[in-house]
Amino acid sequence: MKNITVTVILHLCLYFVDLAMTTRFLWRPPCLLVLLCTVSHFCSADNQPDPSAKEQGVTFSHVYKIDIPGSQSCKLENLPSQDQTETTTNGENDITFRHNIRLQMPSCDCAESESFKSLLYRVNGLEEEVNYLKTQCSQGCCGGAGVDTSCSGHGTYQHSTCSCLCNPGWEGPDCSTSSCPDECNDNGRCVDGKCVCHQGFTGDDCSQPMCPDNCNDKGQCVDGKCVCFPHFTGEDCSVQRCPNDCIGNGRCVDGQCICDEGFFGEDCSLVFAPQGLRLVKVTDVSLLVEWKSVRGAEYYLLTYHPKDDEGAMETVRIPNTDNSYLITGLTPGVTYIVQVHAVIKETRSEADRIEATTDVSVVDNIQVLGQTEVSIQVDWENPQAEVDYFRLTHTDPTGQEEEMNVKMSQEARTKHTIVGLFPGTEYQISVQAIRGNTEGKPSSVTGVTDIDGPTQVVTTGVTEDTATVSWDRVQAEIDGYMLSYTSSEGSSADIPVGRDRTSYMLVGLRPGVLHRRPLYLGQRWTPSIKAQLTQGKTQKMNS
Repeated sequence: MKNITVTVILHLCLYFVDLAMTTRFLWRPPCLLVLLCTVSHFCSADNQPDPSAKEQGVTFSHVYKIDIPGSQSCKLENLPSQDQTETTTNGENDITFRHNIRLQMPSCDCAESESFKSLLYRVNGLEEEVNYLKTQCSQGCCGGAGVDTSCSGHGTYQHSTCSCLCNPGWEGPDCSTSSCPDECNDNGRCVDGKCVCHQGFTGDDCSQPMCPDNCNDKGQCVDGKCVCFPHFTGEDCSVQRCPNDCIGNGRCVDGQCICDEGFFGEDCSLVFAPQGLRLVKVTDVSLLVEWKSVRGAEYYLLTYHPKDDEGAMETVRIPNTDNSYLITGLTPGVTYIVQVHAVIKETRSEADRIEATTDVSVVDNIQVLGQTEVSIQVDWENPQAEVDYFRLTHTDPTGQEEEMNVKMSQEARTKHTIVGLFPGTEYQISVQAIRGNTEGKPSSVTGVTDIDGPTQVVTTGVTEDTATVSWDRVQAEIDGYMLSYTSSEGSSADIPVGRDRTSYMLVGLRPGVLHRRPLYLGQRWTPSIKAQLTQGKTQKMNS
């Protein structure tokens, strides 16, 4: 093996030693390393190694000559003729370091001198730097034999620093050790290039704080806090969320809303509506309505308006203690839309709704003006509300009913004569106003036709002292007949005759005397006609 010797001689006085040691940590190691690399490169270029040689040896010789100033009590000793040399050999790479330090010291003992101690400190520091160079060169620095410049295929060799610049994910002098991203951010340990995170952290580099139970797969972890998916809530997203959080009108149990009293729906946003709205009583100017109460209702809102005029809507607030209301001040014969809502927390329910029509005005002051055997005349006061016509109905005692429509008069009262009636019959007469499909309440009066008189009254079978009187049966229901006769001499007689008889024989008459005979009939024995009887001849005479 061929040795190459490089000698570096440093001749320093104390002044320069002090200056150099003050700045040694800034410039000395790089300078020595550059010098080492430069000399090595130069030697390698000028002295080609023997191809048969397995190793190439390098020897570094350092000669230090330090003059120590004397004092009055100290004298310098003569230096030995031969250099005192210290040699350090690295057997692995056959690199030799030679240190030749010459100290010209006074003959006196200066070991306790502060200057001497300071000098020793500086020399020891220089020795440490030399050891650093030795370590670097022992690794094959500066292109020497045995230097691995491949960096294990995981980095780039840097000639300026004689070291590897490792690729991300690798570390070590030769980049052979896999590393973890960002050294696991001190939140884990690196095992085979992968971070094993400490509890509470996650991610490839353990940089992400871990969320409780990893949000139970029902949310995303952001900065250590769970951002839950819809329908889930809680610190770890383990609580199933109810729709709209039940709007504050209920409580959430296992993802379902248990609504407060009066509320319903998936999110408790709806209020139960009143049920069973109905019309209880109606007049021509009022409507009485009622409904079933709603539990939990704070109050009710009732609205009403004419069917064809929603703009005229009226609204009434009704306490929750009531479930009925009398609507007044309405127009007769008008159809109204009536609605009722329940209200809780200012939330209005759907409405229950009905249509109701007020009665047409009642006909007032109906009366009978007169009657005949077959007719009755009545009149009544017209209502203030407009009507289409009046319906007049008359009913006989057997229940047979007839009706007719009567047009309203332009006068204050409307008059009408009912004809075609039976004599002596009592009739129930009613009148009601009609408007559209609405009928007003009827007003009634009782009328009785006059009893009809016997007809076809004749005298037959006349003898000296007898005469037979006959007649046609009357239509009216009567109790009987009363036959009366009076002679021209002034004598008279009344003879009752049963209602089923249609003839009667007068006896005990005086011959040749003129007789006048009124025939009474009916319930009131009303005289109807008179007949005159003469001997051998009968003559009918009107009374």
